[in-house]
Amino acid sequence: MVRLRGFVLAGIAFVACSEPDDGEIASALDPVAVLARASLDLRGVRPTAKELAAIEADPTRLDSMIADFADDPRFGDRIKEMFAGAWRTRVDDYPLPEGAYDEATAAQIMAAIGEEPLDLIAHIATEDLPYTHLVHSPDTFVDPVLLELWPLEAVTDDGTAVPPGTVRARYLDGRPQAGVLTYNAVFWRHSSTVENANRGRTNAMSQALLCQSYLDRPIDFPSNLDLTDSESIRNAIATNPACQGCHSTMDPFASYFWGFMYGEPDAPQGTYAVELERSWQVYTGTAPAFFGVPGQRMADLADHIAGDERFIGCAVRLVYEGMLGRDATIEDEGALAVHREAFLDGELTLRSLVRSVLRDPSYRGVKATPRFGGSPEPVVRKVSPVDVMARSIATLSGYALATGGRPTTRLDAGLRTIAGGSDRGDATNVSTGAILVQRRLAEAGAIHAVDAALAGTDGGGTLAPWLAENDLQVAPEPDALVELARIARSQILTPDDDEILALATMWTEVATISTTRDAWIAVVTTALADPDHLIY
Repeated sequence: MVRLRGFVLAGIAFVACSEPDDGEIASALDPVAVLARASLDLRGVRPTAKELAAIEADPTRLDSMIADFADDPRFGDRIKEMFAGAWRTRVDDYPLPEGAYDEATAAQIMAAIGEEPLDLIAHIATEDLPYTHLVHSPDTFVDPVLLELWPLEAVTDDGTAVPPGTVRARYLDGRPQAGVLTYNAVFWRHSSTVENANRGRTNAMSQALLCQSYLDRPIDFPSNLDLTDSESIRNAIATNPACQGCHSTMDPFASYFWGFMYGEPDAPQGTYAVELERSWQVYTGTAPAFFGVPGQRMADLADHIAGDERFIGCAVRLVYEGMLGRDATIEDEGALAVHREAFLDGELTLRSLVRSVLRDPSYRGVKATPRFGGSPEPVVRKVSPVDVMARSIATLSGYALATGGRPTTRLDAGLRTIAGGSDRGDATNVSTGAILVQRRLAEAGAIHAVDAALAGTDGGGTLAPWLAENDLQVAPEPDALVELARIARSQILTPDDDEILALATMWTEVATISTTRDAWIAVVTTALADPDHLIY
């Protein structure tokens, strides 16, 4: 039995259909649910009515259909979102060099900076390049606005596609060509003082590339250390065994990054300083090395990272966690090993990794033991990432909420924090804030879609043809509400289903106290505000 849950929106009472009670959830997802989950995870939108009909007619087509989602043009955007929490470059503001920037240009620049490392990942994913290209690429892919800000030059296309809205470019200031290891966006986001000596940056790199944080290590901190005395701190780092437990590998790693040391961290420069690369000799006395393997410049560091098993394992973990919607635990190690093998067999292409996770029993809600052991928790329901929820509603309605040309749900000053997200990634639990954000987006989207249909124009969403087929001056027929559930929620219902009857009753009650326009807005809002958009 399905529970009906009521809420009030703009003074009008609504009834929203919630997920089934826990005791009624099956042990595995049906083919339609898997189709919807894979479409949202790989394309950021719900399956089309045609795709739903194909699965209804022949459920055996499921595997091939969802594997093909990785070939969709929107796949690159979803890969970016899976890795965004690791790089943490999608923040509201970046301090810009001195100059005159109008509000729109400044917003465009700050959004473009945050996408730099992620657009390389999207390029790697969509062009089936090996993941090691992340630290070996000689090029970057940027919004053209950054060509005016940084020492970049657009380069001749090599025949491969570039992420939408970007150009292929190369830095001209003598920096090593080592992919994300030499991107301005990464070092502008993770700044450092001379006193910190790039250590914070090193930890950020370790987290993003190796999935290991120095801050997670237990530290037996010396109680007699004077934290106000720089010389005392330097001496402890060099001689105290507790400090050396981290600094023996962190400081050599950090010594690679002195070319990005700016005099004022809050006013970063765009140009790399080749002459500062060996400043470690002055400030720390620690030569560059990667976990005991010495090197000279960033190209050496790139080779060391590309050859480190943790680099590959980290990519597997990020994609696995991104698709399952939860953190991996010790019980997931066997499954991660399975996907690591598939990743290696697929020549380290992200498509091969994603397609491996699509076949994972846990992803489809089934309890199983991987051949390498463990007992992963099956994901019967997962919390929608903020970007997926917002994009899905925008695609359906044709209305996307933006602030200064940037998605409002991607800004902490907008709706991201309220919805439970941050630059570190998305929440794994539904919060009250996420429900409120969804309902506001649903209401705004419904008003846009219905008013466009009443005006005889195309609202731009996938619901527009459905609205155009209906007479918006009268109550919707049950069959029309069934079709609404298919398009907006990927639910296959019948005209006598309790949810359909509830929607019909709601339309009548709203029309009685208001107008037929408001009644149609109520129906569409309810479809877009359904928990299916928050948990799928």
